[in-house]
Amino acid sequence: MSLDIHKKIKEKLTFFINQHKIPHIIFHGPSGSGKRTILNTFINDIYENDKPKMNQYVMYVNCAHSKGIRFIRDELKFFAKTNIHNKNNNLFKSIVLFNADKLTMDAQSALRRCIEQFSHTTRFFILVENENRLLKPILSRFCNIHIPLPSINNNKQSLHTFNKKILINNEYLLKHKLWLKRNLIKKANYKDITSCNAFVEKIYEKGYNGIDIIDIIDNEKTINKKNKYLYLIYFDKIRSEYRNEKLFMFVILNLFFMRKNLNLENILEM
Repeated sequence: MSLDIHKKIKEKLTFFINQHKIPHIIFHGPSGSGKRTILNTFINDIYENDKPKMNQYVMYVNCAHSKGIRFIRDELKFFAKTNIHNKNNNLFKSIVLFNADKLTMDAQSALRRCIEQFSHTTRFFILVENENRLLKPILSRFCNIHIPLPSINNNKQSLHTFNKKILINNEYLLKHKLWLKRNLIKKANYKDITSCNAFVEKIYEKGYNGIDIIDIIDNEKTINKKNKYLYLIYFDKIRSEYRNEKLFMFVILNLFFMRKNLNLENILEM
């Protein structure tokens, strides 16, 4: 479903493209405001939907994944200083930084120097919820665009919530969720570590992830509330520590379905 939102912001970005004067830009606003969608459309318009060109000249970085000063000095700087082989003088490389506020102060300082050094060939686009967590020298070098929650049917609401309401009635998704729910309770999947691991491989290949499992646990009314929320708090606590989705799924299934006799009072101390 296409929503006609953030018109003025889109017009401003189109103006930048038409004038061939695109600055470094910080898109900031609450989760679900549409920052990423606006940026993706902007990048597509800059490179005229040329996928090979975008693959070559656009770098996406999620700074929440432990991106420190070494990454800025090595990989990001290497990408920024590579030459552009194109006769079009208006063409430039783009570096998109998600969650740049997660960078350490040293990494942010290195980023500032990188921006200063390569501004003639590279544009930097930053997406954050709170721009005040960035160093002021970085903020001073960017055009600051606030993306508020969109007004849909005269109500300010998150796009995550809005899309979820639409998808909840999708017949395929309902069947997809029901299949996982039925298989999660099959004891044959938890005979031992090997069978549990095989089950994780199976559901991962079908497109499920740890959040899908947590969502089913959260909405299951037959589970003791105290036990359920102790587990959910623990899963939320450890989620950011796992870079491997299958390993995170295995931990959830192992704790919740294979180790039911675990001392729940001490689970948060694990």
